[in-house]
Amino acid sequence: MRIILAFLCIILWEQVAGQTYTMTTPVTGLYYPVAFDFAPDGRYFITLKGDDGSPNTSARIVVYSPTGSLLSTFYDLSDSTISNFERGVLGITLDPAFSTNHYVYVYYNHLKNGSQALRVVRFTENSNTGTDPVVLLHIPVGSIQGNHVGGNIHFRPSEPNRLYVSIGEIAVPSNAQLKTNPFGKFLRIGSDGTIPADNPFYDDGNPLTGNDDRIWSYGHRNAFDFTFSTVTDTMYSSENGASSWDEVNVITKGHNYGWQQCEGNYVYASGSQLCETSYPSNTEPVSVWSSPLPALTGMLFYSGTVMPEFNNHLLVADNIYGRIHDLTLGNSPSYDIVSSRVVWKDLPGGLTTLKQGSDGCIYAMKGGYTTTGNITKICPEGLSASSGVNRHVQMNISPNPFTDKCVITLTSPEAVKADLKVVNVLGSVVYSTHRNEFSTKYTFELEQDMLGTGVYFCSMTYTTSAGRSERLIKKVVVE
Repeated sequence: MRIILAFLCIILWEQVAGQTYTMTTPVTGLYYPVAFDFAPDGRYFITLKGDDGSPNTSARIVVYSPTGSLLSTFYDLSDSTISNFERGVLGITLDPAFSTNHYVYVYYNHLKNGSQALRVVRFTENSNTGTDPVVLLHIPVGSIQGNHVGGNIHFRPSEPNRLYVSIGEIAVPSNAQLKTNPFGKFLRIGSDGTIPADNPFYDDGNPLTGNDDRIWSYGHRNAFDFTFSTVTDTMYSSENGASSWDEVNVITKGHNYGWQQCEGNYVYASGSQLCETSYPSNTEPVSVWSSPLPALTGMLFYSGTVMPEFNNHLLVADNIYGRIHDLTLGNSPSYDIVSSRVVWKDLPGGLTTLKQGSDGCIYAMKGGYTTTGNITKICPEGLSASSGVNRHVQMNISPNPFTDKCVITLTSPEAVKADLKVVNVLGSVVYSTHRNEFSTKYTFELEQDMLGTGVYFCSMTYTTSAGRSERLIKKVVVE
């Protein structure tokens, strides 16, 4: 059987004991911000959802420089957006190939002639301005009350041409269990708006007849945000509960997450009747927060060398208290359970978005219903502003997956000595090298005949000039 998996990587370090952090606010003065994404050159693309005014005058996308200066209004949507309550200009993501195609994707609540729709539009960036808008997703909703609209969009690391979209059940709980509509679902579409035929409920390609072919998972109340692991490709989501439980879920293709049959681990409106007993086909959350609910929002799966204490951790923000919750993930290599949870940071103001910057630091947006939004940058104490994510060794495997052979390339800014092992999924060593010393680049080949078809992990241990032992692991797939 051919095994086809995407290239995934993980960098593992020992947790730094007693680590302290510095916090700065590179972007301030944001009016009702919700989400942001980074361009490769460090620019911030930010959504301002718009206020409760009628007509709305502030729903737009703006661009800030890496140093926090407003560069331009990327696109003004105030003439066609309804933005009161939870509606407005919400999610934003840049195309994985932004450097070449300059595509920017935005989720917003469209309004025209009194009729509302949930929309995803793709713009082409030209000198900090959005041009050539193309509607990729248009879901009519008529007239809704204004909450539970979801509104985030992200690309999966292994699928650079597939866009995932969170859609709330628009405050109609029964929607969530129906496969005939998109509400209370995660949707998966092509980056050109087409519907992938390998979606779990795809039938005729027409979302208006039979199943809604765009559905990836269902049974959601209002999944505000979601993120993907760069290690295992696992998808995690935050779920806003009704009154008893907020949730973090591991999202799996075709699974039902229970709303309104269940909330948290219990049957809805019951504090004692377990959902897994009454509805065993539903997927249980991996972590829950009890009342008073924190309103979970932004999520981040950390992977980098600057803050190694968070590798294989999920960071989750909330909008009520402004806290960042640190969830330690377990069950390697799937990382689909939460083994512990603590509050890592408590910032002033409610949070909406978490991002990892190219410098390895963590960026948290104070957003939502605020006229004084900002972005806080959190870095380890002593990290210079110019420090990059990977100050030491990097490993590249190409092609991956491979059928004949692949080339493993190691690069380092300083001389290091490294041991490299290739292990199978059972942990057995199938290939190893010992104390290879290099200062800039070292390459070697792996061949299919050496390994056989399957999934393997390339594990390299090396020592830095500071004397710290570090480990770098990447997954490789032989077809």
